[in-house]
Amino acid sequence: MKILFVVNELNFFLRNHLNLAASIGKLHDVLLIADTSKSSPQDIKSLAKLNITLHPLNRKESSSKLLSYLSFVVSLGALVKRIKPSFIFYITLELSFFGSLISYFVKVNQSIFVVTGLGPFFFRKDLKYKFFNAILRCSFFLLSILKKNFMFVFLNNADQELLNNKYHIHSAKSQLIHGEGIDESEFRFTSRKETNIKFLLASRLVKSKGIEVFVSVAKDLKKSHPHIEFCLAGIFDSANPEAISKELFQEISESDHINFLGEVPHHQMEDCFHKHSVFVLTSEREGLPKAAAEAASTGMPLILSDVPGCRDCVKDNSSGMLVTYNNSHELYQAMELFINESNLIVSMGKKSAIHAKEKFSLEVITQQYLKILQEN
Repeated sequence: MKILFVVNELNFFLRNHLNLAASIGKLHDVLLIADTSKSSPQDIKSLAKLNITLHPLNRKESSSKLLSYLSFVVSLGALVKRIKPSFIFYITLELSFFGSLISYFVKVNQSIFVVTGLGPFFFRKDLKYKFFNAILRCSFFLLSILKKNFMFVFLNNADQELLNNKYHIHSAKSQLIHGEGIDESEFRFTSRKETNIKFLLASRLVKSKGIEVFVSVAKDLKKSHPHIEFCLAGIFDSANPEAISKELFQEISESDHINFLGEVPHHQMEDCFHKHSVFVLTSEREGLPKAAAEAASTGMPLILSDVPGCRDCVKDNSSGMLVTYNNSHELYQAMELFINESNLIVSMGKKSAIHAKEKFSLEVITQQYLKILQEN
């Protein structure tokens, strides 16, 4: 069968879905539609080595946002019709919306809409976001009534429940799959030492990831625990409206209490995890934080915010700690606990790896996706 993945950018696919697609590709023909305008020739060649057929579709912005969307949907629909896949995975909520429109005009066995998470924009009260949500509600409601050959995949329980209710998605057309799968050969387990404790936050430097709170708590802890290291890895994009302030980025770059690692390439992340003790991510909300799942697979205990997506990655007080989002006091206490009781790094780290293997391993996730293909 022809299995088609539709994503916004090739680099996003390589970071998040390549291993899953390659695993599915052992049994089926895998194809990909993605924007390649920001990709290198090496990125494109990596697909050919795995027998993944790429169909580039670069998104072009026009003077009107609406015209850009319409142009893209028409081009995407025409390309899908030409490829004639048996199954289509539309990755992200936005592409799922576009896919729901295309499904009325292009015949496939099943369209699978993968909701990777609900970004902060989803909950905003601005008129344009209310309008976007109203359009989504209407589109998915009509889909539920008029179409049978579709399935929604959610990465966490909270998103599944929220959107099932909001968009009237029948439970039979909704499935929970925790992420895209972690390849244990790429993120191998190693037991941490109780000495030379290093905390790591790895994320894009945007406001919703809790960067400011982490920096503030690290500054306070450094005063009483000068031997502890607090490390931050991630890319800063000043053009992103969600990016942290330039002032905060400058503080991080010049800080004595934060070791700023910059952007770490994905193929170097295993080594980065192995060099650190405890993984921290205090996000506002996640689909399922892949960096946290990867860190857990290597044996890192996790400190995550008690929000959708994050709480799926950790067993509180067993494989790590859950703290209230944007609560510096709770984050301080959780991090200090690992400093004062460093034996927890080893014991919780082992439980973290077991939890990751049971819920997030590539083998487990691939089987769940293959089951969808086999049953339809």
